[in-house]
Amino acid sequence: MTGAELLAAVTELVPEVRARADEIAAGRRLPEDLVDALKAAGAFRMPMPRSWGGPEMAPAEQLRVVEILAEADPSAAWCVMIGSDAGFYSAFLEDAAGRDLFPDLDAVVAGWLMPAGRAEVVDGGYRVSGHWAFGSCCLHADVLAGGCLVFDDGEMRMGSNSLPEVRNALAPAASWTILDTWYTTGLAGSGSNDYEVDGLFVPDEHTFTLQEPPRRAGALYAFPGMFFANMHGVPLGLARRAIDEVKAIAADKVLMPELQPMRESPRVRAAVARAEQALGAARAHSYAVLDRVWDEVQADGGLSVECRVELALSRLGAFRMARDVTQAMVDLAGTQAIYATSPLDRLLRDSITMNQHIVAQDRMLEMAGALALGGETGLPFV
Repeated sequence: MTGAELLAAVTELVPEVRARADEIAAGRRLPEDLVDALKAAGAFRMPMPRSWGGPEMAPAEQLRVVEILAEADPSAAWCVMIGSDAGFYSAFLEDAAGRDLFPDLDAVVAGWLMPAGRAEVVDGGYRVSGHWAFGSCCLHADVLAGGCLVFDDGEMRMGSNSLPEVRNALAPAASWTILDTWYTTGLAGSGSNDYEVDGLFVPDEHTFTLQEPPRRAGALYAFPGMFFANMHGVPLGLARRAIDEVKAIAADKVLMPELQPMRESPRVRAAVARAEQALGAARAHSYAVLDRVWDEVQADGGLSVECRVELALSRLGAFRMARDVTQAMVDLAGTQAIYATSPLDRLLRDSITMNQHIVAQDRMLEMAGALALGGETGLPFV
Protein backbone atom coordinates (compact mmCIF):
# COMPACT_ATOMS: atom_id res chain seq x y z
CA MET A 1 0.00 0.00 0.00
CA THR A 2 1.46 3.33 -1.08
CA GLY A 3 0.91 6.58 0.77
CA ALA A 4 -1.51 7.74 -1.93
CA GLU A 5 -3.50 4.51 -1.69
CA LEU A 6 -3.60 4.81 2.09
CA LEU A 7 -4.87 8.38 1.93
CA ALA A 8 -7.57 7.37 -0.55
CA ALA A 9 -8.68 4.46 1.63
CA VAL A 10 -8.88 6.64 4.74
CA THR A 11 -10.76 9.33 2.81
CA GLU A 12 -13.42 6.76 1.91
CA LEU A 13 -13.95 6.13 5.64
CA VAL A 14 -14.49 9.81 6.52
CA PRO A 15 -18.30 9.82 6.05
CA GLU A 16 -18.68 6.81 8.34
CA VAL A 17 -16.40 8.31 11.00
CA ARG A 18 -18.34 11.56 10.86
CA ALA A 19 -21.70 9.79 11.12
CA ARG A 20 -20.55 7.87 14.19
CA ALA A 21 -19.10 10.80 16.14
CA ASP A 22 -21.88 10.69 18.76
CA GLU A 23 -21.39 6.96 19.21
CA ILE A 24 -17.64 7.45 19.61
CA ALA A 25 -18.10 10.13 22.27
CA ALA A 26 -20.79 8.20 24.16
CA GLY A 27 -18.73 5.02 24.20
CA ARG A 28 -15.56 6.89 25.31
CA ARG A 29 -13.65 4.80 22.80
CA LEU A 30 -13.70 3.92 19.11
CA PRO A 31 -16.08 1.12 18.11
CA GLU A 32 -14.13 -2.06 17.39
CA ASP A 33 -15.49 -2.40 13.87
CA LEU A 34 -14.35 1.14 13.09
CA VAL A 35 -10.86 0.34 14.39
CA ASP A 36 -10.85 -2.69 12.10
CA ALA A 37 -11.88 -0.49 9.18
CA LEU A 38 -9.13 2.03 9.97
CA LYS A 39 -6.61 -0.81 10.13
CA ALA A 40 -7.79 -2.15 6.79
CA ALA A 41 -7.40 1.34 5.33
CA GLY A 42 -3.81 1.38 6.59
CA ALA A 43 -4.24 4.34 8.94
CA PHE A 44 -2.05 2.84 11.66
CA ARG A 45 0.79 1.80 9.35
CA MET A 46 1.70 5.28 8.05
CA PRO A 47 5.30 5.34 9.43
CA MET A 48 6.02 1.62 9.06
CA PRO A 49 9.29 1.12 7.14
CA ARG A 50 9.44 0.08 3.51
CA SER A 51 11.82 -2.69 4.51
CA TRP A 52 8.87 -4.30 6.31
CA GLY A 53 6.43 -3.57 3.49
CA GLY A 54 5.11 -0.35 5.00
CA PRO A 55 4.53 2.97 3.19
CA GLU A 56 7.06 4.99 5.27
CA MET A 57 5.06 8.15 4.58
CA ALA A 58 6.67 11.57 4.79
CA PRO A 59 5.51 13.75 7.71
CA ALA A 60 3.35 16.02 5.56
CA GLU A 61 1.61 12.99 4.05
CA GLN A 62 0.85 11.67 7.53
CA LEU A 63 -0.39 15.09 8.56
CA ARG A 64 -2.95 15.07 5.77
CA VAL A 65 -4.34 11.70 6.86
CA VAL A 66 -4.75 12.91 10.45
CA GLU A 67 -6.24 16.20 9.26
CA ILE A 68 -9.02 14.68 7.19
CA LEU A 69 -9.93 12.29 10.02
CA ALA A 70 -10.06 15.21 12.46
CA GLU A 71 -12.57 16.98 10.24
CA ALA A 72 -14.80 13.95 10.76
CA ASP A 73 -14.05 13.33 14.45
CA PRO A 74 -11.08 14.62 16.47
CA SER A 75 -11.09 11.61 18.83
CA ALA A 76 -10.72 9.21 15.92
CA ALA A 77 -7.90 11.32 14.50
CA TRP A 78 -6.20 11.46 17.91
CA CYS A 79 -6.31 7.66 18.17
CA VAL A 80 -4.79 7.24 14.73
CA MET A 81 -2.14 9.86 15.44
CA ILE A 82 -1.10 8.05 18.65
CA GLY A 83 -1.83 4.48 17.56
CA SER A 84 0.37 4.73 14.47
CA ASP A 85 3.54 5.33 16.49
CA ALA A 86 4.66 1.69 16.23
CA GLY A 87 6.61 2.57 13.10
CA PHE A 88 8.55 5.19 15.05
CA TYR A 89 9.10 3.29 18.29
CA SER A 90 10.31 0.20 16.46
CA ALA A 91 13.02 2.32 14.81
CA PHE A 92 14.79 2.45 18.19
CA LEU A 93 14.83 -1.35 18.50
CA GLU A 94 16.92 -3.98 16.79
CA ASP A 95 15.04 -5.05 13.69
CA ALA A 96 14.32 -8.58 14.98
CA ALA A 97 12.95 -7.21 18.27
CA GLY A 98 10.76 -4.74 16.41
CA ARG A 99 9.32 -7.43 14.20
CA ASP A 100 8.74 -9.59 17.28
CA LEU A 101 6.65 -6.88 18.94
CA PHE A 102 4.96 -5.64 15.79
CA PRO A 103 4.55 -8.60 13.41
CA ASP A 104 1.55 -6.87 11.81
CA LEU A 105 2.01 -3.64 9.85
CA ASP A 106 -1.34 -2.48 11.21
CA ALA A 107 -0.39 -3.02 14.86
CA VAL A 108 -1.65 -0.32 17.22
CA VAL A 109 0.58 1.07 19.97
CA ALA A 110 -0.38 3.29 22.89
CA GLY A 111 1.22 4.65 26.01
CA TRP A 112 2.92 7.48 27.80
CA LEU A 113 6.66 7.98 27.45
CA MET A 114 6.93 10.26 30.47
CA PRO A 115 8.79 8.35 33.23
CA ALA A 116 5.90 7.48 35.54
CA GLY A 117 7.22 3.97 36.10
CA ARG A 118 10.22 2.24 37.63
CA ALA A 119 12.44 -0.20 35.73
CA GLU A 120 14.65 -2.33 38.00
CA VAL A 121 17.66 -3.85 36.23
CA VAL A 122 17.51 -7.66 36.27
CA ASP A 123 19.19 -10.38 34.24
CA GLY A 124 18.23 -9.95 30.59
CA GLY A 125 16.13 -6.85 31.04
CA TYR A 126 14.03 -4.94 33.54
CA ARG A 127 11.33 -5.54 36.11
CA VAL A 128 8.81 -2.79 35.40
CA SER A 129 6.21 -1.33 37.75
CA GLY A 130 4.21 1.87 37.56
CA HIS A 131 1.01 3.75 36.88
CA TRP A 132 0.69 5.85 33.73
CA ALA A 133 -1.95 8.29 32.54
CA PHE A 134 -3.14 9.34 29.08
CA GLY A 135 -3.02 5.97 27.33
CA SER A 136 -4.85 7.26 24.25
CA CYS A 137 -6.17 4.39 22.11
CA CYS A 138 -5.02 1.88 24.77
CA LEU A 139 -8.27 -0.09 24.51
CA HIS A 140 -7.38 -0.96 20.93
CA ALA A 141 -3.63 -1.36 21.35
CA ASP A 142 -1.60 -4.45 20.51
CA VAL A 143 1.38 -3.08 22.45
CA LEU A 144 1.61 -0.58 25.31
CA ALA A 145 4.57 1.62 26.18
CA GLY A 146 5.55 3.01 29.55
CA GLY A 147 8.30 5.48 30.36
CA CYS A 148 10.42 4.49 33.36
CA LEU A 149 13.24 5.74 35.53
CA VAL A 150 15.94 3.07 35.67
CA PHE A 151 17.11 1.67 39.01
CA ASP A 152 20.09 -0.61 39.53
CA ASP A 153 20.39 -2.29 42.94
CA GLY A 154 17.89 0.22 44.30
CA GLU A 155 19.89 3.22 43.09
CA MET A 156 18.62 5.52 40.37
CA ARG A 157 20.87 5.20 37.33
CA MET A 158 22.12 8.41 35.80
CA GLY A 159 22.66 8.99 32.08
CA SER A 160 25.64 10.53 30.34
CA ASN A 161 23.87 13.91 30.46
CA SER A 162 23.87 13.79 34.29
CA LEU A 163 20.09 13.37 34.27
CA PRO A 164 18.25 10.23 35.44
CA GLU A 165 18.21 7.51 32.80
CA VAL A 166 14.82 7.03 31.19
CA ARG A 167 13.83 3.91 29.28
CA ASN A 168 10.57 3.13 27.56
CA ALA A 169 9.29 -0.39 28.05
CA LEU A 170 7.19 -2.05 25.34
CA ALA A 171 5.07 -5.11 26.06
CA PRO A 172 1.92 -6.76 24.68
CA ALA A 173 -1.23 -4.94 25.76
CA ALA A 174 -2.50 -8.01 27.63
CA SER A 175 0.42 -7.66 30.06
CA TRP A 176 -0.91 -4.36 31.46
CA THR A 177 -4.02 -3.46 33.46
CA ILE A 178 -6.13 -0.69 31.91
CA LEU A 179 -8.15 1.42 34.35
CA ASP A 180 -11.46 3.06 33.47
CA THR A 181 -10.47 6.65 34.21
CA TRP A 182 -11.20 8.59 31.01
CA TYR A 183 -14.13 10.82 32.01
CA THR A 184 -13.24 14.15 30.45
CA THR A 185 -14.53 17.37 28.97
CA GLY A 186 -13.25 16.66 25.48
CA LEU A 187 -11.67 14.00 23.27
CA ALA A 188 -14.02 11.61 25.04
CA GLY A 189 -13.76 9.00 22.31
CA SER A 190 -9.99 8.73 22.53
CA GLY A 191 -10.24 6.30 25.46
CA SER A 192 -7.12 7.82 27.04
CA ASN A 193 -7.35 5.74 30.20
CA ASP A 194 -4.76 5.21 32.91
CA TYR A 195 -2.92 1.88 32.92
CA GLU A 196 -0.55 0.10 35.28
CA VAL A 197 1.67 -2.92 35.79
CA ASP A 198 3.45 -4.43 38.78
CA GLY A 199 6.65 -6.40 38.36
CA LEU A 200 6.39 -7.08 34.64
CA PHE A 201 9.57 -8.51 33.11
CA VAL A 202 10.49 -6.68 29.91
CA PRO A 203 13.53 -7.95 28.01
CA ASP A 204 16.18 -5.37 27.29
CA GLU A 205 15.64 -5.65 23.54
CA HIS A 206 12.02 -4.49 24.01
CA THR A 207 13.06 -1.21 25.63
CA PHE A 208 14.40 1.99 24.12
CA THR A 209 15.34 5.54 24.95
CA LEU A 210 14.96 8.65 22.82
CA GLN A 211 18.29 9.79 24.18
CA GLU A 212 20.07 7.27 21.94
CA PRO A 213 20.18 7.31 18.13
CA PRO A 214 17.60 5.22 16.25
CA ARG A 215 18.75 1.80 15.03
CA ARG A 216 16.89 2.03 11.74
CA ALA A 217 18.25 4.05 8.85
CA GLY A 218 16.03 6.44 6.96
CA ALA A 219 15.08 10.09 7.05
CA LEU A 220 11.71 9.42 8.71
CA TYR A 221 13.45 8.08 11.82
CA ALA A 222 16.36 10.51 12.00
CA PHE A 223 14.81 12.96 14.50
CA PRO A 224 13.58 11.51 17.84
CA GLY A 225 10.57 13.81 17.93
CA MET A 226 9.23 12.80 14.52
CA PHE A 227 6.34 10.91 16.12
CA PHE A 228 4.96 14.34 17.14
CA ALA A 229 5.26 15.75 13.63
CA ASN A 230 1.76 14.76 12.48
CA MET A 231 0.00 16.14 15.57
CA HIS A 232 -0.82 19.42 13.81
CA GLY A 233 -3.40 17.49 11.80
CA VAL A 234 -5.83 17.18 14.69
CA PRO A 235 -6.26 20.91 15.40
CA LEU A 236 -6.18 21.79 11.70
CA GLY A 237 -8.99 19.36 10.89
CA LEU A 238 -10.97 20.38 13.97
CA ALA A 239 -10.86 24.07 13.05
CA ARG A 240 -11.88 23.30 9.46
CA ARG A 241 -14.92 21.41 10.72
CA ALA A 242 -15.90 24.21 13.13
CA ILE A 243 -15.85 26.81 10.36
CA ASP A 244 -17.80 24.56 8.02
CA GLU A 245 -20.45 23.95 10.68
CA VAL A 246 -21.05 27.70 11.01
CA LYS A 247 -21.16 28.11 7.24
CA ALA A 248 -23.88 25.47 7.10
CA ILE A 249 -25.84 27.19 9.88
CA ALA A 250 -25.48 30.61 8.22
CA ALA A 251 -26.91 29.32 4.96
CA ASP A 252 -30.44 29.16 6.44
CA LYS A 253 -30.49 30.92 9.80
CA VAL A 254 -32.27 34.22 10.32
CA LEU A 255 -30.88 36.34 13.15
CA MET A 256 -33.32 37.61 15.76
CA PRO A 257 -34.57 40.18 16.57
CA GLU A 258 -33.18 41.99 13.52
CA LEU A 259 -34.72 39.44 11.10
CA GLN A 260 -31.54 39.45 9.03
CA PRO A 261 -30.20 36.39 7.20
CA MET A 262 -27.13 35.28 9.14
CA ARG A 263 -25.03 35.03 5.99
CA GLU A 264 -25.65 38.74 5.29
CA SER A 265 -24.56 40.00 8.71
CA PRO A 266 -21.31 42.03 8.52
CA ARG A 267 -20.38 40.71 11.97
CA VAL A 268 -20.75 37.10 10.82
CA ARG A 269 -18.95 37.68 7.54
CA ALA A 270 -15.98 39.32 9.27
CA ALA A 271 -15.76 36.59 11.91
CA VAL A 272 -15.82 33.81 9.33
CA ALA A 273 -13.19 35.62 7.27
CA ARG A 274 -10.95 36.02 10.33
CA ALA A 275 -11.35 32.33 11.13
CA GLU A 276 -10.48 31.31 7.58
CA GLN A 277 -7.45 33.60 7.72
CA ALA A 278 -6.25 32.11 11.02
CA LEU A 279 -6.72 28.55 9.85
CA GLY A 280 -5.08 29.27 6.50
CA ALA A 281 -2.03 30.80 8.15
CA ALA A 282 -1.63 27.94 10.65
CA ARG A 283 -2.15 25.32 7.97
CA ALA A 284 0.32 26.92 5.56
CA HIS A 285 2.90 27.24 8.34
CA SER A 286 2.41 23.61 9.40
CA TYR A 287 2.87 22.14 5.94
CA ALA A 288 5.75 24.47 5.09
CA VAL A 289 7.58 23.49 8.27
CA LEU A 290 7.08 19.79 7.64
CA ASP A 291 8.40 20.21 4.12
CA ARG A 292 11.48 21.87 5.60
CA VAL A 293 11.79 19.09 8.19
CA TRP A 294 11.68 16.50 5.43
CA ASP A 295 14.25 18.32 3.31
CA GLU A 296 16.65 18.64 6.25
CA VAL A 297 16.45 15.06 7.52
CA GLN A 298 16.91 13.73 3.99
CA ALA A 299 19.90 15.98 3.34
CA ASP A 300 21.55 16.10 6.76
CA GLY A 301 20.21 13.17 8.76
CA GLY A 302 18.89 15.50 11.46
CA LEU A 303 17.30 18.85 12.17
CA SER A 304 18.89 22.24 12.65
CA VAL A 305 18.08 24.18 15.81
CA GLU A 306 16.13 26.68 13.72
CA CYS A 307 13.97 23.94 12.26
CA ARG A 308 13.31 22.40 15.68
CA VAL A 309 12.16 25.79 16.94
CA GLU A 310 9.88 26.28 13.97
CA LEU A 311 8.43 22.77 14.27
CA ALA A 312 7.57 23.27 17.94
CA LEU A 313 6.05 26.70 17.35
CA SER A 314 4.03 25.71 14.29
CA ARG A 315 2.53 22.81 16.24
CA LEU A 316 1.71 24.97 19.26
CA GLY A 317 0.29 27.64 16.96
CA ALA A 318 -2.03 25.14 15.29
CA PHE A 319 -3.41 23.97 18.65
CA ARG A 320 -3.96 27.49 19.95
CA MET A 321 -5.54 28.57 16.65
CA ALA A 322 -8.02 25.68 16.75
CA ARG A 323 -9.24 26.62 20.22
CA ASP A 324 -9.60 30.30 19.32
CA VAL A 325 -11.33 29.63 16.01
CA THR A 326 -13.73 27.10 17.52
CA GLN A 327 -14.67 29.47 20.34
CA ALA A 328 -15.32 32.20 17.77
CA MET A 329 -17.53 29.86 15.74
CA VAL A 330 -19.47 28.83 18.86
CA ASP A 331 -20.03 32.52 19.61
CA LEU A 332 -21.38 33.04 16.08
CA ALA A 333 -23.73 30.06 16.28
CA GLY A 334 -25.17 31.34 19.53
CA THR A 335 -27.67 29.16 21.34
CA GLN A 336 -27.53 26.49 18.64
CA ALA A 337 -24.08 25.56 19.89
CA ILE A 338 -24.99 24.96 23.53
CA TYR A 339 -26.75 21.63 23.04
CA ALA A 340 -24.92 18.34 23.35
CA THR A 341 -26.31 17.42 19.93
CA SER A 342 -24.35 20.25 18.31
CA PRO A 343 -21.03 19.27 16.72
CA LEU A 344 -19.76 22.71 17.75
CA ASP A 345 -20.27 21.89 21.43
CA ARG A 346 -18.14 18.77 21.10
CA LEU A 347 -15.53 20.49 18.93
CA LEU A 348 -15.06 23.24 21.50
CA ARG A 349 -14.66 20.73 24.32
CA ASP A 350 -12.21 18.73 22.21
CA SER A 351 -10.17 21.84 21.43
CA ILE A 352 -9.97 22.79 25.11
CA THR A 353 -8.88 19.30 26.15
CA MET A 354 -6.22 18.86 23.47
CA ASN A 355 -4.68 22.20 24.39
CA GLN A 356 -3.70 20.74 27.75
CA HIS A 357 -1.18 18.45 26.03
CA ILE A 358 2.43 19.47 26.63
CA VAL A 359 2.92 20.43 22.97
CA ALA A 360 0.34 23.22 23.38
CA GLN A 361 1.33 24.54 26.78
CA ASP A 362 3.36 27.63 27.61
CA ARG A 363 6.17 25.27 28.62
CA MET A 364 6.63 24.57 24.93
CA LEU A 365 7.01 28.28 24.25
CA GLU A 366 9.70 28.39 26.92
CA MET A 367 11.49 25.40 25.41
CA ALA A 368 11.35 26.81 21.90
CA GLY A 369 12.64 30.12 23.24
CA ALA A 370 15.49 28.33 25.00
CA LEU A 371 16.51 26.67 21.74
CA ALA A 372 16.26 29.94 19.85
CA LEU A 373 18.55 31.59 22.40
CA GLY A 374 21.23 28.92 22.22
CA GLY A 375 20.09 26.74 25.12
CA GLU A 376 18.70 23.22 25.28
CA THR A 377 15.44 21.76 26.51
CA GLY A 378 16.59 18.48 28.03
CA LEU A 379 13.85 16.76 26.00
CA PRO A 380 15.06 14.85 22.94
CA PHE A 381 11.75 15.17 21.13
CA VAL A 382 11.73 18.99 21.07
